[in-house]
Amino acid sequence: MSLAQLLRDGTSESHTIAENNAFIRCFMKGVLEPKSYAKHLESFYFVYAAMEEELENKKDHPIVGKIRFPELYRKAQIEKDLAHFFQPGHSPKATQATEAYVKHIRETANTSPELLIAHSYVRYLGDLSGGQILKRVAAKALGIEGTSGLDFYEFPEISSPKDFKDKYRNTLDSLPLSDSEKEKIVQEANEVFKLNGKIFDELEETLISSIGKDKFEEVLASPARH
Repeated sequence: MSLAQLLRDGTSESHTIAENNAFIRCFMKGVLEPKSYAKHLESFYFVYAAMEEELENKKDHPIVGKIRFPELYRKAQIEKDLAHFFQPGHSPKATQATEAYVKHIRETANTSPELLIAHSYVRYLGDLSGGQILKRVAAKALGIEGTSGLDFYEFPEISSPKDFKDKYRNTLDSLPLSDSEKEKIVQEANEVFKLNGKIFDELEETLISSIGKDKFEEVLASPARH
């Protein structure tokens, strides 16, 4: 089976769990406020910075180099958003979950660099897919017009997300990997979902402190928007 299909099938349960995370459920229902959203940007700033640095460090690797697409990189885009939400001179702060995520990326790059495929797949393809839905929700919830504060979701070098995702998946399927190596990449992708979930769990606490526990529980109890 192709790696792209293995990743899709092998992470479907993790994907469902991620969608049911309380913070994400509130996000999708349009219950979002600047404090928790900005903290979300701060956390993932460190994640993307680490991932993109390691992808660059391994650009000559026979496997990793093939899935290195700088047009996907998010660090510079997040920096624009941080400038929107914070005062000049603000230094992003990494949370405990973020630090653990970054440490895992560094260790993976040093010991099994081909597993960076899993990190790239989970984050970037998610950004190109569901991220566009989150952009519209965030814009409405935060009262943002234009892209200022939402550059995280902008891919100026990619004219067609669909075409690019097809190209990305075709690249995955062309990688010279054994069945056991593919399985390890799928396992790592599920681990990436867990690492993301821990960041979202932290953000849940920030959201509750901003909107109140009663409002938070009310939102989770209400039907999903269609």
